[in-house]
Amino acid sequence: MTRGGWLASSLAMVALVGACGPGVVRELTVSSAPVPPGTYTRPAFRPAVTLELHEGWTPVNGFDDFFDVERDVGSPDVIAVQIACPRGFVGRAGVQPADTPGQAHVVLSENPGLTMGPSNDCRIGGLVGQVFDVENGSGRHVGIMELSPGTLGIDPGRKLRIACFSTPHGLVAVMVGGSVARWKDAEAAAQPVLDSIRFTP
Repeated sequence: MTRGGWLASSLAMVALVGACGPGVVRELTVSSAPVPPGTYTRPAFRPAVTLELHEGWTPVNGFDDFFDVERDVGSPDVIAVQIACPRGFVGRAGVQPADTPGQAHVVLSENPGLTMGPSNDCRIGGLVGQVFDVENGSGRHVGIMELSPGTLGIDPGRKLRIACFSTPHGLVAVMVGGSVARWKDAEAAAQPVLDSIRFTP
């Protein structure tokens, strides 16, 4: 996938929450099964965000500062699209604050358990930031960022693409997670969701 694939297309956001039917936005709540196709939001998340889901996506985590949707839930090749407001990133000295995308990249680059890719410009949902890839070749679980429910990490054999953006509400991370073995499948499945994301200040 080219970095241009992260450029969001210009779709209109409909600001009606909680109803059902075409053209409306529904609340995304944690579920044990895939949700119906449609446009969803997490009302407590800031900045406000909507995303469009097609068949097969399951909301697995739902917190005020972190939520995700997944495919192939429970398998080694699970695919996840995650949106978070990190409290810090895990570097060599543990959890450290990061106020900008560049700082987040620097902190994670110092984490000895991670293999980092270069940082590139990106745009998602009207926000401009930096995107980079992270892999875990350490043979053990490695922490990535601190959130209200705890530390989000990455298992061996997994890859995480992290796009970070500075907002008035703090740093926002939009992530795609997948197995290294089936990374192309993860990119292809996640791209329509990424293209649909819209942030509102």
